[in-house]
Parts: sequence; C-alpha cells; structure tokens
Amino acid sequence: MITVSGIWTKRADEAQRALERHFWNDSIRMYNIETPCPNGACNTIFHYWWMAHAADVLVDGYVRTADPLYAERLEQLYEGVLRRNDGEWPNELYDDMEWMALAWLRAYEATGLEKYKHAALTLWEDIQTGWNDVQGGGIAWHKEQLGYKNTPANAPAVILAARLHRAFGNPADLQWALKIYAWQKNALVDPATGFVWDGMNRTGDGAIDKDWKFTYCQGVFIGAAVELFRVTGDSAYLEDSKRTFQAMRVELADSAEGILPDEGGGDAGLFKGILIRYATEAIKVWPESAEAAGWLTRNANVLWEQGKTADGALFGTDWKSHSTSDAIIQLSSQLSGVMLLECAAVLEQSAEQASGSDEGDSRANGQGGAANSRHQVDAPGDGDHVQRGRNSAANWDERADLLQEAMYRNYGNPDSGIMDQWFPREHAAAGENFYYWWQAHVLDVLVDAYKRTGKPVYADRMEAFSRSLYKYNGHTFTHNYYDDMEWTALALLRAHQATGSEWYKEQALALWEDIKTAWNDHCGGGMAWKKDQLDYKNTPANAPAAILAARLYLLERNEEDLNWAKRIYEWNKSRLVDPSTGFVWDGMNRLGDGEIDYDWKFTYCQGVFLGAGVELYRCTADKSYLEDAKRTADACMLELCDPETLLLPDEGIDDTGLFKGILIRYLLVLLEEVPEEAAVRRMIQCNAETLWEKGMLEDAGLCGPAWDALPTLPVQLSVQLSGIMLTEAAAVLSK
Repeated sequence: MITVSGIWTKRADEAQRALERHFWNDSIRMYNIETPCPNGACNTIFHYWWMAHAADVLVDGYVRTADPLYAERLEQLYEGVLRRNDGEWPNELYDDMEWMALAWLRAYEATGLEKYKHAALTLWEDIQTGWNDVQGGGIAWHKEQLGYKNTPANAPAVILAARLHRAFGNPADLQWALKIYAWQKNALVDPATGFVWDGMNRTGDGAIDKDWKFTYCQGVFIGAAVELFRVTGDSAYLEDSKRTFQAMRVELADSAEGILPDEGGGDAGLFKGILIRYATEAIKVWPESAEAAGWLTRNANVLWEQGKTADGALFGTDWKSHSTSDAIIQLSSQLSGVMLLECAAVLEQSAEQASGSDEGDSRANGQGGAANSRHQVDAPGDGDHVQRGRNSAANWDERADLLQEAMYRNYGNPDSGIMDQWFPREHAAAGENFYYWWQAHVLDVLVDAYKRTGKPVYADRMEAFSRSLYKYNGHTFTHNYYDDMEWTALALLRAHQATGSEWYKEQALALWEDIKTAWNDHCGGGMAWKKDQLDYKNTPANAPAAILAARLYLLERNEEDLNWAKRIYEWNKSRLVDPSTGFVWDGMNRLGDGEIDYDWKFTYCQGVFLGAGVELYRCTADKSYLEDAKRTADACMLELCDPETLLLPDEGIDDTGLFKGILIRYLLVLLEEVPEEAAVRRMIQCNAETLWEKGMLEDAGLCGPAWDALPTLPVQLSVQLSGIMLTEAAAVLSK
C-alpha cells in the first residue's frame, strides 16, 4: 500500500485537472458527457444529475484547496445548468432534483453565495411533492410514475432534509428526514442483513426489485443514516450504517481485497463514486473506522495503479483494469474516480492531523519539538493560487483550528489528562483553587470543533479528556457547586449528541439527578448556587439548569424534564430579570439580606437566560419565550456593548474570563432560530474581527480578557476559552 504523505492530495489534484482539461466545455458552461467530444457533438442528451455530481466534486476541490478556480467553475456550471434547464431548477425526476439540491447546499456552505442556498431550497420545496401514500409512503421516482418508489429517490432526500435541518434549524426538515428514513428502512432494507434493495412497484405489481443490486443504493442509505445520527445523536443510526456497509462488502465487493465491481457505463458509472462519498462520511463518525478506511484506500490504490489511462488520470467503469481499446471515457465514470481520490485525500488529511496531535502530545511530555510548527496554519505553497478573503469560511475555519490546537498544546497536561489553568503552567500557585467548571467548557469547545469539522481526532480528545476529568474529580462528575455540575452536564449531553456515545448521556443524567436537589423554597424557589449555601439563588445556577432540562426533554421526551425547565425559567424571570428592559441580574440573597445584586452586570447572565428562552421555545413552540430571548439580547447590547464598535467589555480574569464566550455561545443559538437578527450577527462578527485584528498573539494562539488588546503572559484558560468560543461562532456564521 502506498503510504507516502500527501500522495492522495496530489492524485486528487491530478484527477481534477484531467476532469477540467478533458471534459469542461466553456461554450455551454457545462461538462461534456464524454471525451473525446469534438466540438461538443457528444452532448445530445442533457444528463442533469451528472452535472449535480460534477458540482459536488468541484465543492470537494474547493473545500480541500480553497483554490478560486473551483469557485469560478461552480458559478459557471450553475449558470450553464440553469440555462440548459430552461431557467428553472426543478425537473421530472425527484432523485435528480435531490442530487442537484445536495450539490448546491454544499456549494452554499463552502462559498456563502445565497443563490446556491436559494436553488437548494427551491428544489426541496418541489421534492416534497413526491411523497404519497402508494406503497405506504415514500418519495416517488418520477412525476409521471408516482407509484414507483425506490432508494435513489428516498435515501438522498433523507440526506438533504437532515442537512437542511443542520444548516438552518427548521424542525420540519428533521421530521421529513425521520419520516422518509423510516419508510425507506421498512420497505427497502433487508431486515436480516441490512442490504439495501433498489425499488418497488416499478411495473405496478408491488414487487421489490431484489435482483437489482447496486453500490449506489448502499451508499445513499449509509449516508442517510450518518446524517440522522449527526442531527439526533441516536447511535441506532450508526448501527444501521455499519450493517449496510458490511452487507455491501459481502454482497458486492470482491472477496480478496474488497474492490468494487464494474457496474457498467451511463448512469451506473456514477454508482461506485456515490457509495465511496457516503462511506467516507460514515468513516468520519464511526468510533472504529480504521479497517473501513483501509478498504477505501485499497480501492483508490487499485484504481490509480490499474484503472487509469496510461496518459493521464482518466477513469473507466472498471477500477481493476483499463483497456487501451476504451477510446471513450464517460463523464459518469470519470466523476466516480475523482470522488474516490478526493475521499482518499480527505482520509489522508485526517490521518495526518491525528498524527500531528500525537506529535503535540509528545511535545507536552518533553519528547521532542516536532509540534512547534503546529501553531502555524497550513499556508498555500508558492505554486498555489489561493486567495482567501479575510473573513471567508475557510479563513475562520483555519482560525478556529489554530485556537483548538493552541489550547491542546499550551494547556494540555499529560499527567492529569485535563487542562492547566494557566499558560505557562509554571505560573500556577501551589494549592490554587481548581476551577472545575472551566473544564466543562473545554469539553464544550471540543464538541464545537468536532461538529464543525467531523474530524475523528476531536472525538478522541473529547473521550480522553472527559474520562480524565471524571478521574481527576474523584471518579465522579458531582461537585459542591450546582452551576458547575450544570455546565458539565450540558457539555456531556452535547458530546453524546455529537458522537452517539451512551456513556456521555449516562453521566449527564446522573448529574441531573443531583442538580435537581438544588431546588428549595428560599427566595420563593429556584436552584441554589452551591450545596453549603442553599439560600443564595442566582442566574448562573438557574438559567443553565433550564437549558439542561429543556434539552433533556428534547432528547428523552420526559414531561417531568419540561416541567422542571418551565418552573426554573419562571422563577428566574420573575425574580432576576428587569421587567421593563429584559436585562438579567446576577443573584439575590448573597449576603442573607434578600437583596438583588443589581450592580453585578455580567454578559454571562444575559447569555444563559436568553439561551433558556430559546430552548423552551424549541420545546413548546411558544413564541413568548423567543420574544424574551430577543428582548434580553437587545438589552445586553444596549447595556454592555460599546455603542460605536459593538465591542463587549473586558470583564477580567478567573471565572469572569469565561463570561463573554458563554454569551456568544447562546447568541449563536438564538440566531439558529431567528437568523434575521442582523444586529446580533453583526455584534458577534465585529467582536471576532476585533479579536483577530487587535487582540490575538497569532504565533502562540493566545488571547486575553480584552478583545481589542494583545494579551500579556501568563494567560488563563478561562479567557482563552472565551476566545475559542467567539472564533468557533464566527466560523459557523461564515458558512
């Protein structure tokens, strides 16, 4: 097996260049459907769905390299397909439209161009009309054959609906994904093996075409399961994807090396590439994926060594051999080959990043300085022509990656397995207080990175870190401070939803049982701040508890959790929210006198209360909660932001170093429900831009409590975490 570092990236580049050189036709702004194609004479048929996959591989190239050529080609292809389709996106085939919508959604996420989003949403509206009750449900294949239901029209619809939900937060899209998936699994998946059948009722007799055994069908069902796992955290979907993958290997791949079969030309030329694309998505999220990654790489090796033409990276339908008599290469089989090589490059990069993480661990243990270069973001070489805008999606992703690696490098303690509280660590005083809740936010930002990138290294770090924290805290997550436990439970719950690991959920539920003991009748109710001061009630112990209870309700649908969320929220709102403005006060009865600390004006309190409002809106659809959240966000910006620059204040170090980051996290949650809140979006962006222009020691990846001033050493973990949260939020908003 070839293991030279970077080899698949180079090969993916070569395959993309061959696609460009041999297939692109500038006169029609689309790809020729085969090569050679003198003067475009081959283009007698408009292969709409082939062009969708061409767009998808352009996105692959752009995401991997940020080379503007890919973005330019995407725009040209968009124009060419739209023109060829008579100026509109829908056509007669539901599966074709699903592929086109998936491609433009990815293009939107990669470039931020609204026209791609509009195309995807326009197509999605049309696709939904394909659902009908013939055969018990499912999306039809063709508008003139509504009774014929197949996997190609249903599994990609699940992928699309789930990704739309993840991108824009519309609960209806998630319901569509769940409904279509349930029909697909019940009707067209072998319950004994997980192998996916192609379709049913093709000839009007209700029969299933069990002899139509295609790689395509396995790939899209695997992809549907992976996307539903990503949006629900339900590990049952992961198990579905694994069963189908194994069934595919047994049924379709050769027994010697697992090489995929020659399925012929035309549409079938695309099938293997589609399987590879979604197998790669599965490999990203499966906890144990090394064998599957090896299988994919073996296919890539065989294609490169045996299946490409002698004079360039052109690929036919048989990955094991390329006949010199094959004078014509179809676009469909070429795209499959490019997909395989792009996916091999993705896995190669993930492996290199994981290796880089190991180097970082070695450095922390004093075993060499190989990781010293890791705080520099990978830059384009002299031969590259990458021009990234300062605030492009690629740039913010790089910045978020830089800060994640800097945290791991600067604060990671190889002995305890958790994070040091200072950088340099030598600054820590003997007997210094252990800030348990800071560590909860470490887990939270690792979840941010995993959700943003899908890189297994972050899932590995999450597990190692959380188990180390459990051990460091005395083999328990319980603690004297109720708010600390709430933050830990929230982070564990997000880790469960991101990875599917039941251990995280079990620990969160155990914490929730302890947290509920905080409620008592002092001050008319509310959650106490800590176990040895039960009469002091504050927003930090109540609003996060409402968020936790609401999220547990959304996960488990236990009405008791929803009642807890409502009761805690109502106490917080009635006691510690200014009824005239929505501004949130910190606490009451701190000194035993029943007084409210009106002069304690913290960003933190605004963030958690508005976050609680958003979560209760999600549970109940009661818009009054959302109005509460918007009102508090407005009051926060009026009271705490600089009126000219929108900059949030320097609130100091220690615990307060975390406050701004927490506000930013829940403002981002608010934007998921009300993306039209432009002032909130702009405030986050202004603070992020200021941090990176004025407040960041980029070489070290360090920031301070004032986002408009460079930090001075030592730097506390709490303020560093706030900077990471802000940058992760900017990365989300840039997409």
